[in-house]
Amino acid sequence: MGRLGNYTKAVQFHEDARKYGSILGLDSIRALMHELGDVWKELRIVHIAGTNGKGSVCCFLASVLAEAGYRTGQFNSPAVFDLREVYQINGRWIEKEEYASCMEDVAAACERMTEKGLSHPTVFEIETAAAFLWFFRKKCDIVLLETGMGGETDATNLIEHPLCSVITSIRLDHTDFLGNTIEEIAKVKSGIIKQNHPVVTVRQSREAESVLRQKAEACHAAYHIAPEISQSRIKNDRLCFFYPALGELRLSMTGSYQIQNASLAIKTLKVLGEAGYAVTKEQICKGMECAKWKGRFECLSKKPLFYIDGAHNAAAAEELKKTLLGHFPDFRRIGIMGVMADKPYREMTEILKDIFEKIYTVTPDNKRSLPACILAEEWKRQGTEAIAKESVYDAVRKACKEAGKEENNVMIIAFGSLYYLNEVKNAFTS
Repeated sequence: MGRLGNYTKAVQFHEDARKYGSILGLDSIRALMHELGDVWKELRIVHIAGTNGKGSVCCFLASVLAEAGYRTGQFNSPAVFDLREVYQINGRWIEKEEYASCMEDVAAACERMTEKGLSHPTVFEIETAAAFLWFFRKKCDIVLLETGMGGETDATNLIEHPLCSVITSIRLDHTDFLGNTIEEIAKVKSGIIKQNHPVVTVRQSREAESVLRQKAEACHAAYHIAPEISQSRIKNDRLCFFYPALGELRLSMTGSYQIQNASLAIKTLKVLGEAGYAVTKEQICKGMECAKWKGRFECLSKKPLFYIDGAHNAAAAEELKKTLLGHFPDFRRIGIMGVMADKPYREMTEILKDIFEKIYTVTPDNKRSLPACILAEEWKRQGTEAIAKESVYDAVRKACKEAGKEENNVMIIAFGSLYYLNEVKNAFTS
């Protein structure tokens, strides 16, 4: 198959590109897409930014739009369980042969760029270009495009005319890249708002909302806020809540934070309806219930009760606490935690210090990881029993053994970096 030849070589090309690091800016992705014929200009795109919830909102939108019969492309990052999961159409991952074919063309375009004296694209720019190419080839009716980090200088932001821009809750995260205040981060994320194209968001903090509204007004962009939903309950393993004009909705994703994400998705669907993407009440209800997003308060087992959740910053830790106290108030909780060193782990332990009876800390297989021993000491400072384990496998086995001593009222929750959740899942099933 030409330069790359097969899926294995395509994966190797992707992995080799990690050496080019992470560089914010649009010059490189514009040059790369120009080499690929600027196919992104043929796509109708919903652009999604924010701190937490981007992937879940994409998932809700994709499920409903597919239910309504639209060929819906979906690009999310980072990959948690498989490289191909970041490229989906109607919930199905890109096939290995298609992945290899797209990567072959992207690799050739990168080669032409370097021959012209241009810098080699980063791994995220390569992923983004491959996504645009695949969605174009598959003739998607609509594409849901998640930013990698930030917004204004994110590689996905080369698009000029989104159907709408969607912004989830804005909190402090990636401060080394995006800024140290909510206002600074909101300014970066508001960069996806485009002239005369609507923006949909949730009720933000005063600081974030001020920035977003100013940008929307400057761009003459209609500004829509999703309704706030205050009450919910778990019924038959579904998160249930009432939404105006739709009645009771049931979600398979049961983290309490999914209510806000679902409300944002529904409001976005209303805006898309005005752009010609009509969906019925029945399609919304069914699509929302069928939506599933791996690694976001995902139940691996009922016995022992075992969840995994990508709560990797302070805002996500607050939501995890709310979910555990609200839905599992009478359970003893054993935690497994692994995080990157650049995350606010001290603040996270402060938020969650009274939630867990015991914590096993691990060191994810990533060069940015915080050592398990340092994380364990932080938990001990907060008054929680913590034990650093040498491997994720050891932590999972030990937690399961302890949970097995109880009949009903104990649960395990592995949380922190998305990067190690696949290790947790593999350890549990092996």
